[in-house]
Amino acid sequence: MQKRKFTVRSTVGWSLLFSALCLVLVSVARADDQVFTSEANRMVELKFTAQHEHADPFNEVTLDVIVTSPQGKEYRVPAFWNGGNTWRARYASAELGLHPFHTQCSDATDQGLEQVSGKIEIKPYTGTNSLFLHGPLQVTLGGRYLEHADHTPFFWLGDTWWMGLAQRLHWPDEFQQLAADRKAKGFNVIQIVAGLYPDMPAFDPRGANEAGFPWETNYARIRPEFFDAVDQRLGYLVDQGITPCLVGAWGYFIPWMGVEKMKAHWRYLIARYGAWPVVWCAAGEANLPWYRAPGFPFDDRAQVHDWTEIMRFIRASDPYHRLLTIHPTAIHHYTSRNATEDPTLLDFDMLQTPHGRQEASIITHGAIEVEQ
Repeated sequence: MQKRKFTVRSTVGWSLLFSALCLVLVSVARADDQVFTSEANRMVELKFTAQHEHADPFNEVTLDVIVTSPQGKEYRVPAFWNGGNTWRARYASAELGLHPFHTQCSDATDQGLEQVSGKIEIKPYTGTNSLFLHGPLQVTLGGRYLEHADHTPFFWLGDTWWMGLAQRLHWPDEFQQLAADRKAKGFNVIQIVAGLYPDMPAFDPRGANEAGFPWETNYARIRPEFFDAVDQRLGYLVDQGITPCLVGAWGYFIPWMGVEKMKAHWRYLIARYGAWPVVWCAAGEANLPWYRAPGFPFDDRAQVHDWTEIMRFIRASDPYHRLLTIHPTAIHHYTSRNATEDPTLLDFDMLQTPHGRQEASIITHGAIEVEQ
């Protein structure tokens, strides 16, 4: 079966409101078969507390929540470490009814994390937010357009805030002001990088937010404090009916971090934001090396190879199958198909046209012809 794709151009361009995303925050004790309630397409968050002390919980402990839908489909939902002895899992579904769950932990002796069970009841959504009312985005059956899960058409009008999760866009005043401006102008997608930014070296102070950096400086472990702050920003966008297109990292971070650390980074993003109405972009300028690399600029096929492995990992790890793309660079080609070794991993193509000027029109026309 041919993979359905859709082309999107990359354009340059709460907190009380978190309750709009998370209807229920529950702490799951050992008492089994507790029932928790949420609404269709809205995220419910479950909290788990380890009974053992773990020396390095982020790297030593893996926790999944196995959820079964009323129709019998099983979802393996990754949980994320939220500091100390706390793990959280986030789940959302459009399917009404009871969704029983149980946990699986890499430390089967930790009774705070292993084989904890309960049920989540999904009721009809009663609000007006289009992201919850109509459901997450998907590609139409014909492969030419985007739509919501209920087949409501969706026209991608995205604005690019690559460093919108850093302190350079101050929260809450500047961030909310910019969001209001873009919403008023009809933008419905914000393309934003998850802390591993372009145009600066790793751990540049400009890339920190009010809680610091997303990772410890030696990439030993992730820093949940950074993402606690991110929750506020992304939650605000979703509350405004704006879809975050979350870019995992800029391409040149993968030789700095390595494939396994990048998989850990992406598992964390999926666990933390997969239950939200998001779109995934595996990396920005995935085939462009670090700006000071010898011979820069060039088409870095080693990075493309590694990012292809990351995209396969995203596909295997995301229980919701959110739309997935990757951002290319203008070196050699302008299309996502040049930024992965396996174009079947792409739900839609992204074109790097703003830097291409007149010659980009040829690539754009060619990309459209291929899809036809």
